[in-house]
Amino acid sequence: MRQRMTELEGFRTPQQDRSRQSFERVLEAAIEILGEEGFEQLTLASVSQRAGVSTGAIYGRVRGKEDLLDAARMRILERVERQQAEMLAGIRAGRLPFDALVPQMVGALGEFLKAQANLLRPLMSRAPSNPAVSSVGKRSFRKLEEGWSAILLEHRADIGHPRPEHAVHACFSLAYAAFARYLGLGSAADVAGEGDWDELKHDLGEMGLLFLRHCLPR
Repeated sequence: MRQRMTELEGFRTPQQDRSRQSFERVLEAAIEILGEEGFEQLTLASVSQRAGVSTGAIYGRVRGKEDLLDAARMRILERVERQQAEMLAGIRAGRLPFDALVPQMVGALGEFLKAQANLLRPLMSRAPSNPAVSSVGKRSFRKLEEGWSAILLEHRADIGHPRPEHAVHACFSLAYAAFARYLGLGSAADVAGEGDWDELKHDLGEMGLLFLRHCLPR
């Protein structure tokens, strides 16, 4: 709860073990409701019922629903960072040749975002209006981008682009933006689900590989 929770304006850190355990249940309940039912269905009453904690106890830690949501978002970001690190470690351990690695990394990025989409949507929608959530979200995004790029840049000899860092960054940015649009993350909710998911992953992987392999100097 960690240091990041202290960045939230409306959060009061529990001091006793029993209180911490109680609020852990509250956070887990809020995250479950967000993932299963969405932002609209999350209320302090529904969280209280699922967590087995009184609403009065919840108000002892946060000022209301928005503050609870911010605390849940911080916890979600912690998990996302841990899971993205595990994803990247698994890719690196596979030691794939470059021509197989690029499509694999693009596809893994898409599947990772897809698996997190239900929780990332309410997080991204709140970020612009909350500096603490926005700051932590940006740090998580940078870690993902840097870790993803580092794996490809270990294969510099296979990259034909005269600016390898720029090329890898462009591949990540294009793939992330396309996946985010498909999944309705951020401001793209009205176009979510357009096209075929598997084709999108395949095409982005092929485009990334061709760009990195065969881009000619300008």
